[in-house]
Amino acid sequence: MATMSQASEAFTEEGLSLEHIKRETLNRRIRAARALAERMQVAPDGSRVFVRFSQGQRIEHVVLMLSFGTLAVTGLLQTFSELPPVGLLIQLLGGVEAIRVVHRLAALTSAVQSFYHIWRILETWFVKRERGGMWPYFQDLKNLLQMVKFNLGLTDARPQFDRYTIEEKLEYWALIWGNLVMGLTGFIMWFPLVVTTVLPGQVFPVAQALHRWEAILAALAILTWHMYHGCLKDGNRSIFTGLMSEEEMKHVHPLEYYRILAADEYLKKVAELNGRARSGTAAKEEVEPGVAPSLG
Repeated sequence: MATMSQASEAFTEEGLSLEHIKRETLNRRIRAARALAERMQVAPDGSRVFVRFSQGQRIEHVVLMLSFGTLAVTGLLQTFSELPPVGLLIQLLGGVEAIRVVHRLAALTSAVQSFYHIWRILETWFVKRERGGMWPYFQDLKNLLQMVKFNLGLTDARPQFDRYTIEEKLEYWALIWGNLVMGLTGFIMWFPLVVTTVLPGQVFPVAQALHRWEAILAALAILTWHMYHGCLKDGNRSIFTGLMSEEEMKHVHPLEYYRILAADEYLKKVAELNGRARSGTAAKEEVEPGVAPSLG
């Protein structure tokens, strides 16, 4: 009898555990669907708009834009200071020492912003247990090849993008690489005595050359690639407004667009089922007043 009782108790506990797992899985699915569906909002004119970036992300972009612009201008002025027009401009701005102070303040701002972004990435990985929209996949390589063929006129089929396009992902990872190179070489140039106590002196001219050419490359990339794909090609202003129209979402991010619609439909079905369940419980309590509400 004791053995049967223990077995029955273990079976009951296992059933409760499985029920708990199912409930938690359903709750996670509902939370994920709600987070997606909340990106779709109704504008004052009745049209649907989609939230692309939060206020925090937009502020982060403004800080990045201002710090990068300041670094590019002050850095290039120092690089080409031997040219007479550039030298005159430096004197008008207060001299080379003033330019260096502004450059280093912008570098500190960029470093703080980079550490904040790293913290957000770690939060996404280890707290939310998500990879993040910028995580590279094999599908991105297929999209890149498909986009090249589409731009060359070899195919009429434009690749279907989800949260981010292949251009946005390439720019993001180029920015990560550029920040690493510029940050490391900039630190070597700022504190040469500290660095050369550990590394040989030849590292300083190497860091100087890398810093200079990476800065020129980054500035050209922003003025051509980023400005074209980010602002001119599709007239995308969502990084400043946070919103994107339904037509833009369908054209640029069709996979995310349909995921949001599917999530909204899923939540409506869940609400409908819950409403039916509550109606059934109320009817049962009316017929059988002794039944506890928790049984519903």
